[in-house]
Amino acid sequence: MNSPSGPLAGAGTPRRREKERALAARVGSWLAWWVLLMALWIILDWSLDVAELLVGAGVAAAGAVAAELVGHQTDSHFRVRIRWLIPLLGLPGQVLRDTVIVFAALGRLLIRGEQPASGFVEVPKVWGDESTEGISRRVLLMGGTSVAPNTFVLGMDRERDVMVVHYLVLPTQRAAR
Repeated sequence: MNSPSGPLAGAGTPRRREKERALAARVGSWLAWWVLLMALWIILDWSLDVAELLVGAGVAAAGAVAAELVGHQTDSHFRVRIRWLIPLLGLPGQVLRDTVIVFAALGRLLIRGEQPASGFVEVPKVWGDESTEGISRRVLLMGGTSVAPNTFVLGMDRERDVMVVHYLVLPTQRAAR
């Protein structure tokens, strides 16, 4: 009889790496993580004091080591094309717009008792392949779409090439339908 919690740890065969990543690729991955984490430190700390920057560099280095170690242990890698990051430039505007939409709906609910029209929408998006780049693209697409407070991606349908998105407040053209 199978355990209701799933197979026991170590009961299966260990996963084998297809090939070891080159040292240059691992160093490049570490450097990318370090730059990202250091930038996040500067944004959150909001200080350019030398002591603060040195602490941030050390914390970012430790975080980069952890991220690279986890990526190596799970044999999962994140590959990003620069052109995929271009839509992220509009993300602050989308977050601001969605925040206004959500708070306006909250105001209408509190003042008039008017429930917003919410629901699920299928947004056409291409699934792509199962390569590291294809998986990374889907993660960025789903994560970036879910950042704004009015939208949350539930998943993607591979067969129909659609992304299922829940809108807390449906856009007006969709709400009219």
